[in-house]
Amino acid sequence: MKKLRTVLAVAAVVLGLGVGLQAKQAPVTLVSKSFKEVMKVDTNGNKKVILEETKKVVPGDYVVYKNSISNNSDKDVSNMVLNNAVPEHTVYVADSAKCENGCKILFSVDGGKEFAPSDKLMVKVGNQERLALPKEYTNVRWILTSALKAKSVTTVSFKTRLQ
Repeated sequence: MKKLRTVLAVAAVVLGLGVGLQAKQAPVTLVSKSFKEVMKVDTNGNKKVILEETKKVVPGDYVVYKNSISNNSDKDVSNMVLNNAVPEHTVYVADSAKCENGCKILFSVDGGKEFAPSDKLMVKVGNQERLALPKEYTNVRWILTSALKAKSVTTVSFKTRLQ
């Protein structure tokens, strides 16, 4: 009986402490979504590529990955770095990495161990080195070159093709 009263007393204290407290929002949040590129033809016969939420993809489809970074705090946030792996069974599409508010964009061919700009990213083939091909990229890294302003959102993205 004493044990039961102790458990109930502890539960009452824990529950009582929770009253009036709100969950604190993280200062920076990230939302990642994928979209499939779909070709649509309007009534005039004009073709236009649109993005639809990814439900089903098949080999050859293009998938765009968008990451929205929100600064929920009252202060600017500096030195932000975002890394994304190129998903398995896809290949990175050349020149598709984008950034809304100024970024240095780097790539990796070794699973994210080392990064370099696309014009300096080398791979070793036999005893020789050559410039890496976009289809060999395993990761994309965005380094924001300026602070993300308080209460603001920025987006980075890249495109792949499903093998």
